[in-house]
Amino acid sequence: MERILSLQLQLTANVCLFFYALAAGDSYYRAAVLEPVQFSDVTYSPTYVVKRNLELYETAVKTAAINEVDIIVFPECGLFPCEKVERKLLKTFVEDIPDPRLGYVNPCVQKEKFHNHPILSTLSCLAQEYRLYIVANTVDMKKCKLSESCDADGIDDCELKDTKCPDDGFYLYNTNIVFDRKGTLVTRYYKKHLYFEKTMNTPDFPQDATFTTDFGSFTTVICFDLIFKESVEDVEKPAVANLAYPTYWYDHIPFMFFATAYQQAWAITNKVNLLAANAHMPGTGTLGSGIFSATKGALIYTHNPDFRTKLLISNVPKSVDKENDIELNPKRYFLENGLVIEVEGEEDRNFGTECTTDVLGEPRNSFNNYRCHPYSMDNYEFSKLDGKEGTKELCSNGFCCSLTYKADTMDENYYFAVAGKPLEFYNAFFYGVESCLLVRCETEGGKSCKHFILQSHTIFEKVEIKAKFSTKYIYPFALDSDVRLTNKTHWSFDRKSSIVYENIGKKSSLLFIGLHGRLYDEDKIVSS
Repeated sequence: MERILSLQLQLTANVCLFFYALAAGDSYYRAAVLEPVQFSDVTYSPTYVVKRNLELYETAVKTAAINEVDIIVFPECGLFPCEKVERKLLKTFVEDIPDPRLGYVNPCVQKEKFHNHPILSTLSCLAQEYRLYIVANTVDMKKCKLSESCDADGIDDCELKDTKCPDDGFYLYNTNIVFDRKGTLVTRYYKKHLYFEKTMNTPDFPQDATFTTDFGSFTTVICFDLIFKESVEDVEKPAVANLAYPTYWYDHIPFMFFATAYQQAWAITNKVNLLAANAHMPGTGTLGSGIFSATKGALIYTHNPDFRTKLLISNVPKSVDKENDIELNPKRYFLENGLVIEVEGEEDRNFGTECTTDVLGEPRNSFNNYRCHPYSMDNYEFSKLDGKEGTKELCSNGFCCSLTYKADTMDENYYFAVAGKPLEFYNAFFYGVESCLLVRCETEGGKSCKHFILQSHTIFEKVEIKAKFSTKYIYPFALDSDVRLTNKTHWSFDRKSSIVYENIGKKSSLLFIGLHGRLYDEDKIVSS
C-alpha cells in the first residue's frame, strides 16, 4: 500500500535539536539509507547532472528529518556516473576535498572559500539545517605536481615529492565524506580496494575513518572494501559499533555474494550495526540496501529490481553485545517525480527465474532488465540431494562439512557444495575460504550448479549444516525464494560451527543456506 506525503516541512533547528536531544538517552538511534535511481545522462552538463542528484538527496534528507533521523547514508557513485566514464570526463564532476584532520572544514559556514564546491556546500548545509549526520560518496581530485600546495584552492597544505603521479597530473580517489549535525566535515576516507576502477587511484598511506557521534562511534568503508580483512580490523577498534557503508555492489552468484545477504551476514559475524546504501541499476546487478543489527540481522531492507528510488528508515540499537527488543518503527518510501510515497508492508518482487549474464546475455535496458554476474564454482565439490530427507558429508582440500535435511518434497534440484580451496575471482583476486552451501541450482554440460535459480517452491522442514572451521570469521546466509532474506526467527547460527534452519509453520521456500568462512590471511591480489 502506498501513500503520498507532503514535504512542506517547517522544521527549525530548535525542533530538530529537541528531537535528537530527547533520543540521546535512549537505547537506540534512528538511521536512514537511500537507494537511488541516479540521473546519469552525460549529454547534460556535469553541473546539471550533479544538481539533479543533489535535489534527490535533499528530498531524502527532508524526509529523514521529519522522521527524526540521526544519520543518513547515501550510496557509492550516487551523484554522477562512475561506470565507463573516462578520467577526463570524471574530472569535470569532482571537487578537491580538504582533509578535516588538518583544520576546521565547514563549507556551509565558510561560503566564500567553498563557493565553487557545490557538492560539499550542499551536503554541509543540509546537515546543518536538518541537524543530522550525512555520509556520502564522491571523488576527491588532488594535484600531484611539485608545489607548496597540492590543493587547487589552497585548502590543504602539503608537499608532494612522488614519482607515482598519473599522466594527467592528478590523483582521483573514490571518497566517502561525513558531515556532523553542524555541517562540519569530520571524516574523509579513500577506498582501499578498487573494483576494476581504472579511472581511480589507490591510496598507499594509512587512514583512520573513525568518527564519534552523540549516539555512538562509527567507521566507514566503500563497497569492495567489505570483502577484505582491513574492514574487519576497522570495526574491531575499541568502541566502534557501527559501519556506514556506501556501495555500488554487483550481485554475483552464488547467493552469498548478493548484496543484502552479504550485508546481513557481515553485520552478524562482525557484531556491528551496518547501514548499507546501494545504488539502483538492475542491469549491472546493482541493488540491495538495508539497515542491519549485530543480533537481529535485517531491521529493514530492499532487494528488488523495480527501477524505483527507495528510502529506508529504522531505529537501530546502540548496543551490539546483547539482544535488544527496541521498537524499530521502520519506514519505507519511494521517492519519484518530486513525490514522497510511503509504502506499507513489504515490496512486491520483480525477479525472474534466472539472472546471470552467461545465461540471459547482456540486459536490453540497464534499468529494468536485472542481471547478476557469474562466478567460478570450480573449486567446490558438489553432491545432489536425492530424496526428501537425508544426511551428507562432503570434503574439499581437507575441509569437511555435514548436512542433515528434511523436506516435504524434492522435485527441484538442490545441491550440497563444499569448498576448502581458495576461490578465484576474474583472475584478479584469490580468496581464502572454507565454505558449505545448500543451494537451488541446475546443471549443464556436466557442470554442477551452472545455473542458479531465483525462485523455488520446495518446503524444507529442517536443515542443519556443520563444519569444523579454522577461522573465526564465519558468515551465515539464508535466503528464501525471490531473494528474500529468510526470517531470522527461522534460523540460528552458533558463531562457531553450525547453522540450523527450522521452517516453523512451513510458510517459506528455502533457496539457499550456508556458512562461508573467510581465511583473510590467504587472500592474494593478482591485479585490480
